[in-house]
Amino acid sequence: MRLSSAFAAGLASGALTALVYFCEDLSANFRFHVTREYSVDPLAVLRVGKVMDQNPPSVPASMKVSELSDLIANGHPELSHRQGTLIVDDEGKLTGIITRGDLLRAIEKSPNGCTVLEAGSRHLIVTFVDEVLHDAVTRMVRHDIGRLPVVRRDNPQKVVGYLGRASIMMARLRRHEEEHHREAGWLQAFSQ
Repeated sequence: MRLSSAFAAGLASGALTALVYFCEDLSANFRFHVTREYSVDPLAVLRVGKVMDQNPPSVPASMKVSELSDLIANGHPELSHRQGTLIVDDEGKLTGIITRGDLLRAIEKSPNGCTVLEAGSRHLIVTFVDEVLHDAVTRMVRHDIGRLPVVRRDNPQKVVGYLGRASIMMARLRRHEEEHHREAGWLQAFSQ
């Protein structure tokens, strides 16, 4: 019994070693990375809640466009690095979003000023904490937008986060680096 187990283990070990060398040869000859062909897309497994900004800045709906523009121009630490800012009412409920493009159009159209709510968008496309990133990104592409407010499913006016393109790309990069690190360790274990 022991002899057959040892034989089977040796056979499996030899086959696995041959497979590793075959994959390395295949990869070198055809200029593609075999293990990468079977990697998991981070957008398919990560949830919005793992990637989103959990403390997104917001501005009151009554704020003038000129005030927000001045804050951004003066390098406000929470607002100046974003392309979009959430708009909330006096009770903190989500009422809209304003982008830098909206700001520019509002200043050109009405130099005397209007509110951020008047200049921004009230028709909101949102996402949820438990949603898979792929679904959120698909929604962004279909609506040609670069950011989504993250809200509670049971209360779509309650902001819990902000999902932007930069967050998505950073999550993808981190996942790729983790996978690359795992691949190197796995292949080294069998090639020694």
